[in-house]
Amino acid sequence: MAMTDSQFKGFVLDDINEVLENMPDSKEKEKLQKVADNLQQTLED
Repeated sequence: MAMTDSQFKGFVLDDINEVLENMPDSKEKEKLQKVADNLQQTLED
């Protein structure tokens, strides 16, 4: 069974947030947080 775009984005967002929780503060974490924020905004639109 295929996922909708929104389901896929939500799945990816959950994984990104899990990675962010375990990452030390760094430039990479800031960039990944921006990706997560943009993805969240896309889901809300």
